[in-house]
Amino acid sequence: MYSTNSLTYSGYSSSGVGGSASIAASGNDDVNRTFSSQNSGTVYFSFLVNAASVSTTAGDYNVHLGSTSTHYARVYFKKGSASGKFVVGISKSTETELYTSTEYNVGTTYLVVICYKFNTGSGTDDEVKLWINPDLSGPEPVSDLTQTSITADVSSLSAISLRQVTSTMIVDGIRVATSWSQAPLPVQLTSFTASNVNNGVQLNWQTATEVNNYGFEVERQPIPNPSQREGNSSWTKIGFVNGHGNSNSPKSYSFIDNLLLAHDLNRLQYRLKQIDFDGKFEYSNIVEVNVEVPAAFVLHQNSPNPFNPTTEIKFALPKNSNVELSIYNLLGEIVQRLANGMMNAGEHKVMFDASNLSSGVYIYKLTTDNYFSTRKMVLLK
Repeated sequence: MYSTNSLTYSGYSSSGVGGSASIAASGNDDVNRTFSSQNSGTVYFSFLVNAASVSTTAGDYNVHLGSTSTHYARVYFKKGSASGKFVVGISKSTETELYTSTEYNVGTTYLVVICYKFNTGSGTDDEVKLWINPDLSGPEPVSDLTQTSITADVSSLSAISLRQVTSTMIVDGIRVATSWSQAPLPVQLTSFTASNVNNGVQLNWQTATEVNNYGFEVERQPIPNPSQREGNSSWTKIGFVNGHGNSNSPKSYSFIDNLLLAHDLNRLQYRLKQIDFDGKFEYSNIVEVNVEVPAAFVLHQNSPNPFNPTTEIKFALPKNSNVELSIYNLLGEIVQRLANGMMNAGEHKVMFDASNLSSGVYIYKLTTDNYFSTRKMVLLK
């Protein structure tokens, strides 16, 4: 039965997402959800479970892998030694199940991870492993239970199933993957934003969890013209930011796209290419930003004025320009050059430190190829 309530577990990427499945202690029906068939390597599946009651002392399985007609990697629940307690078990198939020595509490949410490993040996040597609340801060830990038995190996796995038997529970946050890093703890991007800053665009993003995260390539493209064909993209790699490898706590990242060398870019799209250490990658959503371009050249009055010993000078460029910003004394002599070179269109600010100058009136001058402006400032020590 579908429930609108969701289960939560700190650090698990599928925590608190959508609704959940409520399994009643009656009936004997399986609900199957298929995935791409796997016949080699390792298949992991993880889920959150909160048992309301576990009454059977013999044990029975509520979750398993297989196909729509076969039952492998069975997850058992059995009443514990005291009221409100239960243990969790596994079996590869029809053999006697193994149970945890730890007892768990009814009414508490747990993270369960199961793996089925295909081995290319005798035909009866595939392995099943189980973890309860595994450490999510690093690579695959030692399992709580492992079973290799003499029953025949499964030829392929293509479905996960929930089964009504003798326990009442809620199951949520189901994930199926072929590596540990993708099962309980992938790189989960929680935010990605772009905003205008001096000379460019600042990108900020945050992850909730990370495993095997080599880092992020930052890509940019002009926002396509409506007349362009759909799919005619021109993404360019503009930078790389190292990841934190493995983490189950929030991590923040930022990157500034200095548009000094970019010409005629004022409507832009950005995306992240998250890359694992094994070379696998995934793209983020796309964010857009309009780079604000001033309508005219402007040299603003410095602030503060009078000042001692530092002040800020702001100016605006309506297009990419060769810029010189210099400070003069009243004799017309240059005492300091603050900028000299190509600068991108936009709003700019430069700090002027006059610690080595005497009190008095000074002139600052902005010069471009086809514009110049001067203003006075007062240094008062």
